Amino acid sequence: MNDPTRPQPRCFGLLLNAVICFGGLAFAAFTLAALSWPGGGYNPLTRMLSALGRTTVRGVERPWCHFLFMAAMIFAALGVVAAFAPDLRQMCGWRRCAARWGLVLNVVGLVTIALVPENTTMIGHNAGCWIATLGGILLLAAHDKPGRDRIWTRILAAVAAAFGTAVALHAIHVAPFVPWVTSLQKAVIVVFAIWTLDCALSRARSYGKVRDAMRPYTWALLTFLLVLVGFRAILSVPGGPPKLPPDTAAPRFTENMAAVPFSDDERAALAWLDHVTGPLSPEEERDWWDVGGHQFGLASKRYHIAFCGYAAAALGARGGEEERAVAARIIENCIARYLRREVWAYARSYWRLQPWEPDPCHRENVMYTGHLLQLLALYETFTGDTRYWTEGWEFVWSERRFASYTVGKLINVTVKQMRDGPTGGVTCEPGLTFFPCNNHPHFALALFSRLGHGNWSRDAHRWERWALEHYARPLFGGGALNLVYHARSNLMFPRGHNGLDGWSLLWYEPWASDRRMTLALWQEASARIDWATLEASAGPIGDFHPCLNPAPVPAVATASFLAAAARACDDPETAARLDALCDRALVRRNGMLYLDTLRDWRIGATANRIISLSEANGFRFRDLLEQGTRFSVKPKP
Repeated sequence: MNDPTRPQPRCFGLLLNAVICFGGLAFAAFTLAALSWPGGGYNPLTRMLSALGRTTVRGVERPWCHFLFMAAMIFAALGVVAAFAPDLRQMCGWRRCAARWGLVLNVVGLVTIALVPENTTMIGHNAGCWIATLGGILLLAAHDKPGRDRIWTRILAAVAAAFGTAVALHAIHVAPFVPWVTSLQKAVIVVFAIWTLDCALSRARSYGKVRDAMRPYTWALLTFLLVLVGFRAILSVPGGPPKLPPDTAAPRFTENMAAVPFSDDERAALAWLDHVTGPLSPEEERDWWDVGGHQFGLASKRYHIAFCGYAAAALGARGGEEERAVAARIIENCIARYLRREVWAYARSYWRLQPWEPDPCHRENVMYTGHLLQLLALYETFTGDTRYWTEGWEFVWSERRFASYTVGKLINVTVKQMRDGPTGGVTCEPGLTFFPCNNHPHFALALFSRLGHGNWSRDAHRWERWALEHYARPLFGGGALNLVYHARSNLMFPRGHNGLDGWSLLWYEPWASDRRMTLALWQEASARIDWATLEASAGPIGDFHPCLNPAPVPAVATASFLAAAARACDDPETAARLDALCDRALVRRNGMLYLDTLRDWRIGATANRIISLSEANGFRFRDLLEQGTRFSVKPKP
């Protein structure tokens, strides 16, 4: 047992006061932010103190809040060591060895996390996390004994086990990354912080140093009062979208449609789209379309089908009457594929036993409904056929279970969700709001508006304003736009992805109220492209690191999205460099052109490469929206 009357080392009091003082100052800083941040209360779980700015070390951005957080963790580790220092003298055998190695591994892991942030290398960052966790486990095991410490051991073990379970379930696509993994990660940090403070105060109380331990809080309160006025102006720096560049006129579709003759590569690409979306033999059907597994991930069939339809529209608008007829047939084939049960059946797992199931469009599924709306709008544009408005279609689960829809009903269901929600966006998966997915219904509504079916500009403006304010400039880098917003908990996943930037800006640019905003966002996105990873990994076999990466996408697929977005945002130099990366996997066979890469990404990546090809020859989806032209050609049988 410890002797509370025995004098303790001087370093104990210094380290103990240091950790408690840091905690007091951190509390004061976040309280100040909550009072001073513009636009209402500040939520540290949604974003950190980005107004503190960023620093760049060897070309890698690191926000200052990253260093503040790591300093707090290191101070906390030192506080635990100081609190348990008397116990260490009483240890022997395996406990003493575990305590020493636990301390070493914990410090090494924390330093690794500090020096290797996520936007440098996810593998190195995660290695630091696991090393620090292992060290913490050894420290807990060494200090475990009946009483107060054992209760804390069980609490910490339970929270860590829950977090590890969430990570494992996410890895096998059973649980979503947000909110389970992110929320439990915060729970581990918060419980660890409370445990640290409890350890420090309980030991301080037993040594008669409560008064000394509490003294730093007085200084923290005084510091808080002194900086409240002075820092208010600094912390009131507005966030939101980037500054608009000078106006740049968008090229007109009518001027560029025939600027470059329809090329052989475009004919080969159109032939491939016609082949892959049409009737196939059972062997070819499996070879091309056995993708996406259970249809929950980014490689799901719905995305490949939709991208094929969009690529066909780009080529059809570039070509003559014959090419437009082929494009119309491809889009019609895409809609037929989209209505197959195998494509939308995944939605039933989200809303099983709900009164509306098996209807995949009734609620929170913009990742399906948005693309279907866009395909329907493009079909009417190229054919003039309004049968989906009048006759509609059915989602058939069985002979007795089906849902009937028309275009008008699908629009009403989608727009109602926009108007009922707090952001103007439509969720999916469920409860998740993605910026790229919400571009597709707004593209479709803008095109339907040009075709004379209604006006949804107010809904578009509401979503656009909220999205630009909240998605731009992820705290932890990775891209120019945050990955996802969890509507139910009001939490934004504060990290981006290069591929998501390309997807988002390619489809935001056509309907953006001010095209300059898209150009400004692209400038930030292009500056954050991870060229080293793309150039090292592009090719027939894409290399990607799923290690807790929220969006593990191979390099060819990422480059294909970015290239098309670069063309749309008037950056042909970057687009050419990205196209060259994609073309490492380019093959030409039987009069067709496609990217021969991993099966799960082959169709979608090829479709985006085709969009970039048509844009290089003068096509822009924005021009198609502004014209609202009905080509009025019938699909060739």
